[in-house]
Amino acid sequence: MEEKHKQFLKRKLLKNLKDYGVVWNEKKHQVIVEDFREVQRKLAERTNSKGQEYKNKVQKYLAQPSDINISKINPRLVAVESRAEHQRLWAYATSRWSVPVTVGYGRRLRYFVFDRQNDKLIGIVGLCDPVIGLGTRDDKSIGWTKDQKVQRLYNCMTAYILGAIPPYNKVLGSKLVALTLMFPRVRKDFYQKYKDSSSLISGENKKSHLIYIDTLGAFGKSAIYNRLTNWEFINYTKGQSHLHITANGSWELIKQVVPEDAFETYEFGQGPNWKLRTLRRALRELGLSEEMLSIGWQRGYYRCPLAENWQEYLLGETNRVIWKSFTQRDLVNYWYERWVMPRFDTLQANLESYTDR
Repeated sequence: MEEKHKQFLKRKLLKNLKDYGVVWNEKKHQVIVEDFREVQRKLAERTNSKGQEYKNKVQKYLAQPSDINISKINPRLVAVESRAEHQRLWAYATSRWSVPVTVGYGRRLRYFVFDRQNDKLIGIVGLCDPVIGLGTRDDKSIGWTKDQKVQRLYNCMTAYILGAIPPYNKVLGSKLVALTLMFPRVRKDFYQKYKDSSSLISGENKKSHLIYIDTLGAFGKSAIYNRLTNWEFINYTKGQSHLHITANGSWELIKQVVPEDAFETYEFGQGPNWKLRTLRRALRELGLSEEMLSIGWQRGYYRCPLAENWQEYLLGETNRVIWKSFTQRDLVNYWYERWVMPRFDTLQANLESYTDR
């Protein structure tokens, strides 16, 4: 590629960043962001907004405050299917997110969380393959070696999207959605879906036990998981990200710099690590520093183990799983008694005062 064209792409990439509130200080090799939430909001408008066009088509699934009796909220999981109606509803739900939503990587389980009392949508949750390299998980949470990770990462999944949509988000619906990941159905669905699959990393046919779920708070710690049973905050990530570049329209520019064969490696279960590596390569080609990826979005890391002996299993010290004794009824009762009842009047007022945007 001619140097002149590289300089054009470099200027375009820097302009795209600036348009979304991200400034690159060339002298200090430093990213400057005044308002992280505003950057995320702008990126979300670009990446998530398409689903708004489906609102009229999915209206029957969307609750009004008058549809909801808080004391009768009762969630049921419905697996997201490939049919058009489900895809439209999923797209609309993600359009309500204030941060850019990715599609997930590798293996995926996606669920709608419906309310049995009215068949309206409470929220959504999506699980995907975890990133391969995440120090907060590897060192501070699980404490495994590289070899142990190769053997047991297959038994982990990441919640890449999780939460309630309006008006259920006004009555602590997101905490309820987080609890649904502990419903026995989720680990059973995982087992049925992947019991005959081989690991993309090792090529082995491993036991498809979903032992460990984790997630990242969008802005540091998250109120969703705060003091929620079985969800535990571990630490913060280092603050590297690719979304401020890949979600702002610059991914097409990157494709012009990096050889085509580099875009084939994502198929081997390398997830967002692959995107970071590809971006590093492109930034070098454009004469930019890799420090552009160090944007400072330190996200809170949370874990939700599904087995009593989760750490022993993930470290390879046992092949026997002792499942935690969660039941759907107990989890829903916990949500109601621990979170709803002490705040019932406030939540009711939140619901009654809600108006859709």
